[in-house]
Amino acid sequence: MIKKLLLVAVVGGLSVAALKGTRMASYVRSEVTAMREAAEDQIPPEREITRLRAEVRLLDDDTLKVVKQLARLQSDQADLGKRQKALDDRKGTAGEILKAREAAVRAGEAKVKAGEVNVAVAFGEQTFSLDVGKARLKDAVRDYTDLDKELGRTRAKTDSQQRIIDKLEKQRLGMSRLKSDLDGAIDELEEELQALKLQQMESKYAATGSDDSRVAKIKESIAVQKKKFDVQRRELALMQEPEAAAVGPTESVDEIMAALKAKPAVPKSE
Repeated sequence: MIKKLLLVAVVGGLSVAALKGTRMASYVRSEVTAMREAAEDQIPPEREITRLRAEVRLLDDDTLKVVKQLARLQSDQADLGKRQKALDDRKGTAGEILKAREAAVRAGEAKVKAGEVNVAVAFGEQTFSLDVGKARLKDAVRDYTDLDKELGRTRAKTDSQQRIIDKLEKQRLGMSRLKSDLDGAIDELEEELQALKLQQMESKYAATGSDDSRVAKIKESIAVQKKKFDVQRRELALMQEPEAAAVGPTESVDEIMAALKAKPAVPKSE
């Protein structure tokens, strides 16, 4: 049937190409469709169930792709978390340095306003001129703002990536539930098939008064054999019974003939 269908499909395709737009092309397409449907109707349900299970297994490949992407993003997310923590620590340190330099420079400017000359500012254990201190303060501001911008970009990337992770996780769970539902549906289909086959078998071997099934014929043969066995048992029993002993007459001839001499009784008239 499959070979015939393929042959019809090829011939049909050539015919449609040659007769495209004509009534004959419509007839050819109709015939090809009918042949395909006929071939599909002949597919055993067991084979169709096997095909469906194979199709469901293909979902594992799609799920695996999602899982791999999800695992990679989760690993990247962990790295981003570590980077964000490091940037937070660096920003905190830079903020402390910035505040210290700001306080020192402001103190130096206050001294200048107060009329002092050759004012120096101290950054920790180091001492610089006011101009150098201002330059170092400017560097601290740049470092702090750079860290703040990088931290902002890292947080934005973390949030964006987390949204993608959430979507992928939702997709993974949905695909897992879908596969489980499909497996359950195919299991139910197979169960229905087995129940139907059992009903067909029971119907095939059901014995009724008018049944001509194989079981009925077997039962009829068994009854015939039982009848033969019964007859044979009876024949055997009869053959094994002792012959009845011959009983000789115990009456005399006169007694036997007396029945002829006896006069019948005459009925009385009323």
